[in-house]
Amino acid sequence: MKKTVILSLITSALLAGEVKLDDIVVSATKVSQKIEDISSSVQVLTKEELRNRRYSSVIEAISSLAGVGFTQDGGVGGASKIYIRGVGGGRVLVLVNGVRFQDPSSKFGADFSRLMLSNVEKIELISGAQSGVWGADASAGVINIITTKADEGLSSGINLQYGSFNTQELGAFVSYKNKAYDTKVSLTNYETDGFSAQSPYNSNIDDYEDDGYKNRTLDLSVGYNITDTDRLSAQFVNIDIESNHDGYKANSKSEDKNMRLENQTNLLNVAYSKKLLHQDISLGYNMAVFDKDELDAKKGIKSHSGETNELELHDVVSYKEKDFILLGASYKEDSVDAIKVDNSNYKHNVKSHALFVTNTNFIDKLVVTESLRRDAYSNYDDKVTGKLGLKYTLNSDTSFGINYGTGYNAPSIIMILNPNGKENKNLEAEDTDSLDMTANYKGLSLTYFHNHVDNLISYNLEAKQHINIEGTSTFKGVEFKYATELGDDIYTSVNYTYLSAKDKNGIDLRRRAKDSYKAVVDYYPTDKLNFSLNGEYIGERYDDMGVTLKDRKRQTGKYFVANLISNYELTEDITTYIKVNNLFDKYYQVVDGYSTSPRAFYVGLNAKF
Repeated sequence: MKKTVILSLITSALLAGEVKLDDIVVSATKVSQKIEDISSSVQVLTKEELRNRRYSSVIEAISSLAGVGFTQDGGVGGASKIYIRGVGGGRVLVLVNGVRFQDPSSKFGADFSRLMLSNVEKIELISGAQSGVWGADASAGVINIITTKADEGLSSGINLQYGSFNTQELGAFVSYKNKAYDTKVSLTNYETDGFSAQSPYNSNIDDYEDDGYKNRTLDLSVGYNITDTDRLSAQFVNIDIESNHDGYKANSKSEDKNMRLENQTNLLNVAYSKKLLHQDISLGYNMAVFDKDELDAKKGIKSHSGETNELELHDVVSYKEKDFILLGASYKEDSVDAIKVDNSNYKHNVKSHALFVTNTNFIDKLVVTESLRRDAYSNYDDKVTGKLGLKYTLNSDTSFGINYGTGYNAPSIIMILNPNGKENKNLEAEDTDSLDMTANYKGLSLTYFHNHVDNLISYNLEAKQHINIEGTSTFKGVEFKYATELGDDIYTSVNYTYLSAKDKNGIDLRRRAKDSYKAVVDYYPTDKLNFSLNGEYIGERYDDMGVTLKDRKRQTGKYFVANLISNYELTEDITTYIKVNNLFDKYYQVVDGYSTSPRAFYVGLNAKF
């Protein structure tokens, strides 16, 4: 048992290094492919990793990967923002089972605070500009979160957790699958009293009131195999959240009490697919609705709603032995409805349609993939983006890859309207050029990346509006990854990222760490017991929340945080665990003025029937 798990973990880590292995990735080309056949820079978190490391949230799991950073306004439930190789926010396309999790009424794109981990099967990360495949939201990369599917026959299970801050989690699922149809329903309820979201730097969070969080997530999927070649499927996800939070007062020793949010998220996917001799045709409709109510707002927005509707048709045509071409078309509409405390209303929508093609050829040991996409927008100029990837596999241990892509990031509706400040109808879209080169040898992977972003969108505190930073901002650096097995009982993986993120004047962009080291050690003393120690060191990183850099420049890096987990199998289907987050009780802040968790303890149980 332990040998199987260790090999699985090594396989998943090597997948991050793009070494030959038998796993499937969807989000690199919109076509299911083995990782060995993909040129893109790919990392995957598997079910085994998510289970063994007992990550507390989706954002914690993703931030364990090389080249990934994040910010979060407080603990669980705090607004979050992800960075891939220093580029983040709405430039990272986040998918949940292929449905866009980009809130058009948010300036940050996807809010990971809404996502729980209990029903997640796998997470895919594709780094670098992917607009040639996915469109404007993917100029920095793509994250695809895939939830669990029905097992053969009838199965069910529960997961329980209790811990610090009166944290309680109860989840259950039931599924059934046979040759004709499959269905699964899961429900997770998570509640915590939490700790204060906001606290001045070097203060004691116990001096402030707690900010609680509640999350109920329902995931329902059904599929029907009409024939051996025709399938109809649907999936619905509902996320219902209540949370308390504090307004930003980094220098203040007071806090906003009773600030409460209610969030409702609905994700729907309906798809029909048909397999022919050399074709795989699919038609899908996706809907994502994000509602947010600020129940005690005294200024700014008191409620907003964002909605995305998307219809996509694509046809995968196979030729030769493994070569294929994907031809597709899509239509998408984003809409925003925001109401301020004075009851003034902001409504706006953006329509777009796209044509795209991706072609992959296998020439002896070389894989070549080309993507081209044209997007037409109702409020922006039409845009053509593309991507070219090559991967050469010398032997089973050694491979080399290079990817070049262009990206396009249109500002969100809420950035333009900016109900909490001043609108900027002259806000321009960003253009991105992205290059990465990777060399792999056994468990070792080394990647160099270099991205240029023209007209980078930022927020000007003095003008109280979003602006374009004129000129070219540069994001470049190196990613190093290594995974290996030490004897029969220990597996370890490490990754290191060096990042240089600067504007046109060579000034470091805030909230990006120059160096980050991340490591995992899994120890299996017996077939039933394992220990996992994971941690990260964040190097120099600054946050500035004043009007200019001179007004505020807080060091938010130079710290090490570790977590310890122990899993024990009572039976083949029942596992208990204990985890300690922030093992050494390190004080730090990711965002100046917002709290992070002190040492915290949790116990849990997973059972499958």
